[in-house]
Amino acid sequence: MGKTKKVILFIVEGITDKTALGTVLDAILSNEKIHFAITEGDITTKDDVNASNVIRRINEIVKFTQERYHFKASDLLEIVHLIDTDGAFIPNTAVINNAEATHIQYTLQNIQTDDIEKIVERNQKKLGLVKLLRSKTEINKKPYKMFYFSRNQEHVLHNEARELTTSEKNALADQFDDLYGDAPEAFLEFIKSKDFAVPGDYAETWNFIEDGIHSLERWSNFHLYFE
Repeated sequence: MGKTKKVILFIVEGITDKTALGTVLDAILSNEKIHFAITEGDITTKDDVNASNVIRRINEIVKFTQERYHFKASDLLEIVHLIDTDGAFIPNTAVINNAEATHIQYTLQNIQTDDIEKIVERNQKKLGLVKLLRSKTEINKKPYKMFYFSRNQEHVLHNEARELTTSEKNALADQFDDLYGDAPEAFLEFIKSKDFAVPGDYAETWNFIEDGIHSLERWSNFHLYFE
């Protein structure tokens, strides 16, 4: 009998993360078992999540996934948390009023909204929780690391900065899987591309994305996971 594979748990915001990355991560990390926990949106901006309970919420996500896929806590090797930056680390002055904006509009320079206060509040909350989580090396005694796609997954993987419909996001994720699912070397080359891979160590890549308007631009530090 072969030894039981250890589990690497990827916490992601939506199904398209799993669609785009699932097959290729399986190929690259074939010595382990990959599972995805989908949080249905951004855990760092959910109304009922704050600094006092965010770690507990992540533990609940881990426990739920464990029960769903029937693996033991002792099988869990590490937790990898992938988030979108959503432009949330920009200065408040880059959140500008646009009375026509019925929903948030993102550009590479600013966020436009008809409710500045709400977005500034969201940004501050997200930045606070991200700073807390990125400083963690363990959650519940398991190695934990958080990586980002900026401004979101589609921006990094497809260089697509405009707002996309759900069906467009699904189509792009399928396309990415078709392109890289069976081509792990090509994927690794892509994710390390100088076009968007932020140079530096883990802390440096976070300091970079939290500075100025970088969190609206196309950047990622996910390449560090594969080094």
